[in-house]
Amino acid sequence: MQFLGRLLDTVSSVSTLFTNPYRVREVPLSDYGGGGKVKLKEEGRIVLYKYSQSWDCLLLCPETPNVALRLFQVASEEDAMNWFPQYALKLRPFYETLLLKCESTQPIVDCIRAHPDWSSAHIAVETGLRECLKHNYVQR
Repeated sequence: MQFLGRLLDTVSSVSTLFTNPYRVREVPLSDYGGGGKVKLKEEGRIVLYKYSQSWDCLLLCPETPNVALRLFQVASEEDAMNWFPQYALKLRPFYETLLLKCESTQPIVDCIRAHPDWSSAHIAVETGLRECLKHNYVQR
């Protein structure tokens, strides 16, 4: 029975990778407490996990301690190591200023991926989240 559960988890992870690996999704944080998932990096509320064939980047939300937002789930270590620092650096003003949900986070991460050279201030203006412009990090 346990084998079937792990097999279904693996099939689910692989099928997710082939759909849209950058789609923001709510995931139970309990899924990352063991079972072969290894925490590789953590900066602020952004955490990178390695699990068999995927690298998962999560945004931890203190308002929902049992649920996290998975920002990406990629099959390539190179992609994970490229995007993790971008997300960790540029998302901070957003998660420290706003209550982020899937719907509000998706345009932010899409903008980060489309314009990796943009600052958080550029992203805040582009996404219409101008209240983030008051954040100390953005004002520096």
